[in-house]
Amino acid sequence: MPQRRLLPTLLPLCCSLACASAGHLAEDATDYYTPSVIRYADHVYDPLVRTVQLYKVGFELSAPILELGSTDQLELRFDDLRPTTQSLSYTLEHCNADWTPSDLAKGQYIVGGFTDLIAAPRQSYNTYQNFFHYSVTVPNAMMRPTLSGNYILKVFRDGDEEDLVLTRRFLVAEQRVAIQARVVASRDVAVRDIAHQIDLTIRHSGITVADPFSDLKVVVLQNMNWNDARSGLKPKFIRNDELIYDHPPEAQFLAGNEFRNFDLKDLRFPTVNVSSIATGPELMEALLALNPARHIRVYLEQPDINGRFLVRNDYVDGDPLGADYVHVTFSLPLDAPVANAEVYALGGFTDFECRKELRMQWMPNERRYMLRAPLKQGFYDYVFAVLPNGADKPDLTTLEGSHFQTENDYVVLVYLRDFAQRCDKLVGVKFLNSRRDG
Repeated sequence: MPQRRLLPTLLPLCCSLACASAGHLAEDATDYYTPSVIRYADHVYDPLVRTVQLYKVGFELSAPILELGSTDQLELRFDDLRPTTQSLSYTLEHCNADWTPSDLAKGQYIVGGFTDLIAAPRQSYNTYQNFFHYSVTVPNAMMRPTLSGNYILKVFRDGDEEDLVLTRRFLVAEQRVAIQARVVASRDVAVRDIAHQIDLTIRHSGITVADPFSDLKVVVLQNMNWNDARSGLKPKFIRNDELIYDHPPEAQFLAGNEFRNFDLKDLRFPTVNVSSIATGPELMEALLALNPARHIRVYLEQPDINGRFLVRNDYVDGDPLGADYVHVTFSLPLDAPVANAEVYALGGFTDFECRKELRMQWMPNERRYMLRAPLKQGFYDYVFAVLPNGADKPDLTTLEGSHFQTENDYVVLVYLRDFAQRCDKLVGVKFLNSRRDG
């Protein structure tokens, strides 16, 4: 099979970059991967577990949202790079609208067993990187949620729920309210050209809402990024069973820019935004095309999948067992390093987290940030994010810019507090798009 090789001048640079990245991983892994401390978020606690996906069966790019009582299922799948298999189990936990644990016993929201074993994994084939691939679908005959709301799916080892491998958020909805929503320009002229404003109206004729200011909670997500979730919205007008949220400031988002992307579904030759492909000492090596920062550029329309990623090897008919891992080198040329901040590659493949292993290194001689990381074959959206020193939330616009014309997906979630059952139920979901619903 013919391969393209990296330019010789770049090989020493990639090697030094790999050493620098490995050093940082070894230094920070203990702090980042702490299996005994649960995060009620999409998070991986094991550095050898990679490429975690949770989606509706048959729809790899879908949001992990189910309709209560439907026959739909979610599929969780992930790879373990260990040379041996593990005994893994999973369970579900109901959470409130703010992702704190509900004050409920498991028997109040689960029918069937409270934990179950994940079936024996399957082994990769024809790949440089060997791995075991685990998968499970929920709900299933062994376990089914009976209440709407937020759920955490926990995977753990050897029957010990404190020895966590990963956690994933998913939602179970019951459509009991009607939601009208649209994406409009902000009334604030200072951000009108760079922001999206979500306006919405909730009609709740099917349920009683005694106090709409406290009993209903509204959450808005941009591109299913929970790390930038907006909450605390209050209605401006109340008309019988209609709540009108007119330009709520909490639902104003920087529109950002279209995601960068690259295509590694075929490793025989470079494809979209891939400069070169070569055979490396351990894995295939892919050098992404050199793309500068976009914060001073005018808007340029570029098709993307709004931050998501797709696992695929074009030559094994989509089988995840035959999709290999590739060392991917990212490059970001800049005149100088970003002051008092770190730069990360970020997207759905990182759960929109700033992960230690995807922190970029400043290369002063080349005047660029670089990163070399192993990723599974497929199609990836990403951005270069800035995390200021001491901050816990990345900035996705400093290096990428922000434009009102940017196409984004949004979802509006409406929760009702059930005081009898002491939990928040998800009573409404509305998907919208800045182009389609503007």
